Amino acid sequence: MEAFTVICALLGIIGLIFLSLYAVGWLKKRLHGGSFGNMGNAVRIRECVSIAADKQLMIITVGSKTMLIGVTVNSVSRICDLDESDVAAYEAADSPSDSGFLQSLKKAFAERNAAGAEAENPESEKDGRNEKNDF
Repeated sequence: MEAFTVICALLGIIGLIFLSLYAVGWLKKRLHGGSFGNMGNAVRIRECVSIAADKQLMIITVGSKTMLIGVTVNSVSRICDLDESDVAAYEAADSPSDSGFLQSLKKAFAERNAAGAEAENPESEKDGRNEKNDF
């Protein structure tokens, strides 16, 4: 008889736990529209790399835009936007030693530097010389 009361008490406690979980889920939907603590599919972190203590580089997708951001304790800065070819190269990378993140980062900075050099001196000669680096 004593074992029966212990089993009933145990089943009652398990039932209360499941009822509590159901109530929390219902309240979450009711009060927060189902997005309790997350942003849904609007913002997605694709890759995160720590570069120093409390400093990270992240590739994120917001809607249809993909960008590289820098994150520190006090700020978040957009470094550059990534185009579809950068994203495709990132997703196609299989080798863990040279990750898609690093390839995307290298390509984005190479394109950014090339665009900056063209904008800075559009009359540079075809052999790569200009007045800044002529000796």
